Amino acid sequence: MSDVAQVALETGIDGMIVSNTTNARPSGLLSKYKVESGGLSGAPIKDVSTECIRTMYRLTDGAIPIIGVGGVGSGKDALEKLKAGACLIQVYSMMVYEGPGVVSRIREELVNLLVEGGFESVEDAVGVDCEDIYWKRKEERVRKRMDEKIKMSEVKEIVDM
Repeated sequence: MSDVAQVALETGIDGMIVSNTTNARPSGLLSKYKVESGGLSGAPIKDVSTECIRTMYRLTDGAIPIIGVGGVGSGKDALEKLKAGACLIQVYSMMVYEGPGVVSRIREELVNLLVEGGFESVEDAVGVDCEDIYWKRKEERVRKRMDEKIKMSEVKEIVDM
């Protein structure tokens, strides 16, 4: 993964999807299809996918937006991906099983978890598992918001003149 992170940083890509499908077969699979070849996605890869997101976030120092994918079936799953470093979440397998309404359910659950966790926004949860990067990014966001407020007050003063 470090090679991918290095190339991503060097080329200045706008974002990356981490991670969706694997050919590996975890030992805990229960399905009668567990021995078949091909891509495995959904709940069985949730934890591995989240760890890949966390690793890529660390390797890129949080500099590249990550779309978190793999086993997202609840607000809790989405929050885990955000905390690992994803700033966007992709849902696919659960849409196959539950239909498009699953997005609203996940969003509602995520909002409740963010509020319970004391997060003011989704952005405030991104990368919280990687404390050193998280606090550096948080400081940058706060500084940016303060600069925007100062600019707005300067514009207001000019308008009020």
